[in-house]
Amino acid sequence: MKLLGITIDFNDRKTCGLLPELCLQWDEKYEELEDNRELIKYWEKNITQVLEQTEKIVCGNIGTKSIVYSADADAISVIDSVFKEFKLDTIEYDDIMKCEHCLKYDYIANS
Repeated sequence: MKLLGITIDFNDRKTCGLLPELCLQWDEKYEELEDNRELIKYWEKNITQVLEQTEKIVCGNIGTKSIVYSADADAISVIDSVFKEFKLDTIEYDDIMKCEHCLKYDYIANS
């Protein structure tokens, strides 16, 4: 099963290209991107907004990547509107089994 959503890679400097205003105070010479407080606050605030509107998501971390995906059309629309700086991407449902500390909507059990 394919899910649509977004991935923010806290180990890839290209993330700052998508969200430059969040990287103004970040010093790439001395800090890892995953230490960027502004980027972390952005993620947490937006996930809260998504969860206020839907619980039909898979959300969590895979290594240094934070993910939020869904197979539900309404939930995908919410993700797209909240994370408007990002283009929706596809992930296989089986790939999220590697997700650490995930909030998971079980599409298999609920289908």
